[in-house]
Amino acid sequence: MNYKKSQTGWIVIGIMVPILVLLYLSYVHQWGDNPLPLLPFAIIAIVLIIAAALFYQLTVEVDRTTVKVIYGIGLIRIKFKIDELLSTHVIRTPWYYGYGIRITPKGMLYNIQGSKAVEIKFISKGKHKSVMIGSPEPEKLQRAIDHNFRKRAWT
Repeated sequence: MNYKKSQTGWIVIGIMVPILVLLYLSYVHQWGDNPLPLLPFAIIAIVLIIAAALFYQLTVEVDRTTVKVIYGIGLIRIKFKIDELLSTHVIRTPWYYGYGIRITPKGMLYNIQGSKAVEIKFISKGKHKSVMIGSPEPEKLQRAIDHNFRKRAWT
């Protein structure tokens, strides 16, 4: 059972677009007593555009051998090879865990919006690992992971 789901990070877009518009307007109209020069405008705009491109979307893919988390245009890709699946649980992440790629007391968190995630505990290369992957449909993601990795462990 393959699974692939993309979700848009409306929070990232909702923050970046107004900042870029205000930055552009402040440069074009040269607002204030100390107007914004071209070089700082260009550097700040490029940094914000790159950040938006890297984190505007989160795609989660599950196949028979791996779970992949891909952010934005695909430069940030995290791949989990699961040798043995220990457990999966649908959880609610606290608001203070934030969005993006985070280190939490429960393990790494990969999300872009919402407060539901699938907590995956597994063994990879002899090491116990725990990750949480945010999803708008955590029950489907959990079923796909359970189906692909528990089935292999039984055969």
